Amino acid sequence: MNRDIKKIAKWARSQGWTVDDDASGHTRFHDPKGDYVTDYPATPSRPARRMAELAVELSKRGLAVPPPSKKEQRAQRAKEGKSNE
Repeated sequence: MNRDIKKIAKWARSQGWTVDDDASGHTRFHDPKGDYVTDYPATPSRPARRMAELAVELSKRGLAVPPPSKKEQRAQRAKEGKSNE
């Protein structure tokens, strides 16, 4: 897996997404329903552009990119806890 997307891949897995590497070196992202979303090559020719395209595609399918900070995650959990009361 490309080190540039290691954090994004870890975040996606924690949200129920499937992230795997294929034989050609591409890291493939599948949403929680199992539908293919996008991929990221092992050695992209234009890394900044590919990263932007990856972020857009994942965001369209409901995965927040970049991952929220721990502080933002705590605030969201607290908000959800209050709304359930």
